[in-house]
Amino acid sequence: MKRVTIVGPSGSGKSTLARQAGSLFHLPVFHMDQLFFDPGWVEKSKERLAESVESILEANDEWVIEGNYSGTLKSRLAQSTHVIILDYPRYLYVYRVLKRVLTSYGKVREDMAPGCPERIDLAFLKYVWNFKTRRREKLLQTVQRHLPETCELIVFKKTAECEYYLKTILEKESSNYIG
Repeated sequence: MKRVTIVGPSGSGKSTLARQAGSLFHLPVFHMDQLFFDPGWVEKSKERLAESVESILEANDEWVIEGNYSGTLKSRLAQSTHVIILDYPRYLYVYRVLKRVLTSYGKVREDMAPGCPERIDLAFLKYVWNFKTRRREKLLQTVQRHLPETCELIVFKKTAECEYYLKTILEKESSNYIG
C-alpha cells in the first residue's frame, strides 16, 4: 500500500483504520476533518480545502487520507493505489458516534482540527443517521466511477473483515522478517 483513501460514514472507524494503516505501512496519515475545519468549527471554503488536499498530493508520494469530502474525492481517488470503503451497518456507526461523544465531549480528538472539541448537535446526528439512505449510494458511485484501473478496491461490510485483513497483513509482514 502506498496511497490509501479510506471512506465511510462517521463513526465507522476511518480515523482508527488510517492510523493503523499508516503505522503498518509507514505512511503519513491525513484526516480530512483536520483540513476542513479551522478553530471553532469554522468550515474552510471549498477552494481552500481543495488547495490543502492538492498540496498533500503534490508533496507526498505515499499517504493515507481518510474522510469523504466529495469535493476532493476525485483527485484523491485518481492517485490512490488502494481505496477502502467501510460499509458497516447503521446501528454500529451510530452507536460509535454516540459513544465517541460521551467519552470525548469537550475534548479535541487527535484526528480533529485544533480548536474543534467534540460536540453534538441535531444536524450532525441527522447526517449520521441518514448516511445509509442519503449519501452511501452517491459515495459508492463516485468511487466506482473514478477508481483508477490499477487501484485495489476493498470493501468491508463487517468489522471482523477489516480486523482479519489487518491481522493477515501483520502476519505476512512478520513472516517476511523471520524467513
